[in-house]
Amino acid sequence: MAVAAPPPEQTCVARNGEDDRERAWQGELVPDIDPTDAEYLREIELLANDVVDRALDEGWLSFDPDPDDATPLQRAVNALGRQLRHYHFEDDGCVEPDAPLVGLAGALLVRPTTVLSEQEYIDICERLGVEARPQGWALWHTWDQKGRRITMVTTRISTTEEMLLVWSKGRHMVPIKPPRAAVAATVRGWLGPAVESPGYAAETGVTERAVAGSVPPRATGGSTTAPSSHR
Repeated sequence: MAVAAPPPEQTCVARNGEDDRERAWQGELVPDIDPTDAEYLREIELLANDVVDRALDEGWLSFDPDPDDATPLQRAVNALGRQLRHYHFEDDGCVEPDAPLVGLAGALLVRPTTVLSEQEYIDICERLGVEARPQGWALWHTWDQKGRRITMVTTRISTTEEMLLVWSKGRHMVPIKPPRAAVAATVRGWLGPAVESPGYAAETGVTERAVAGSVPPRATGGSTTAPSSHR
């Protein structure tokens, strides 16, 4: 009786990039050829979330202290799950871990759409000493090198939007110190009303803080160094 020969080993033949698509369709992970740092971190975060989700499906994931009978693997995955209750935003320092952070007590956005009228927005910008640009400004409540309260007027709009979203989830994260070109002015005192950072609220025991909404008539240009201990 004739014996059938074994099937030839399957090989991937390039067909205008179809080999990668076929491998991905078969379930093989095809890494990004040149991911950015942010994309790499996001992919690792997604994979870690998959691990945590499988542990949750199996019924042993714990955000509380590990039970005495937890295995080393279970303890590691539980620790991973606790850390993943975390949200990233632009300039949050995760990509540049050695970059100095800005300690923040609060933040707010000033835009033409957040005030009563366009003229009011123009008046506020004049008192701040900055142009009334359509994108608006981010105001950060921080401290100068002597620990005095100041408001930093910066162009970091998207960073502030995403940071405020993180704060709304109860997570205290602060951004890296912006370059001098991104800081239009610094103003004495804290201008508001502002959204208070969870970390500052926890330190002071204050959950709501009313801040005078008036803008001082003078502002000083340039950036400032704020303590980074208020994370």
